[in-house]
Amino acid sequence: MPRSKKTRHPLVDAASCAPCGPALDLNDHIATKIAIFANRLSRAASRFYRERYGIGVVEWRLMMFIGRTSETRANHICDATDLDKGAVSRSLRVLQGMGIVSVREDGADSRRHNVALTAKGRALHDRMVPLALERQRELVAGLTAHEVETFTRLIDRLQAKVANGHPVAAGALPKRPASPRSSLRRAPRRDESPRRHAAAPRG
Repeated sequence: MPRSKKTRHPLVDAASCAPCGPALDLNDHIATKIAIFANRLSRAASRFYRERYGIGVVEWRLMMFIGRTSETRANHICDATDLDKGAVSRSLRVLQGMGIVSVREDGADSRRHNVALTAKGRALHDRMVPLALERQRELVAGLTAHEVETFTRLIDRLQAKVANGHPVAAGALPKRPASPRSSLRRAPRRDESPRRHAAAPRG
């Protein structure tokens, strides 16, 4: 008796692919593209620093902020890094447990806590800064200095339009102060002469 042939059904019903109203192409959606880009950068950075130093990208971000001064307040960290209090608190506990930061109550207000890098934390911070700058140079190596500058300014302008997660009305947006961007300068290509690279605009 001949075996009956099984009918193969398509994985996706053709009817489900028919237009059903307005559609959004996420490939052209700026917020989604930025979110995906940021997620990939964060995952790569977290993997990099965790393998070498046992800390994740949030702990790294806190260390970079705290390392800019001798001491800072925990609430300042939340504001500057755009992280919620829970994430900052958990990461500070991790760093404190590793002996990287010290946390003490503010003498004037016991509800406030001052945070500083320990000697061990400062030494680790100073080793990680050159690595972070090198990773950034590798990231933008395929861009010109002008492209990097333009990209940074566009991000600043879009960021200035968002307050508490909601777009604000367009108006007089704050201008980015002119400052040297040595950390964003792309690495010179092998076929570029030293003179040409030196003359490149700051990016």
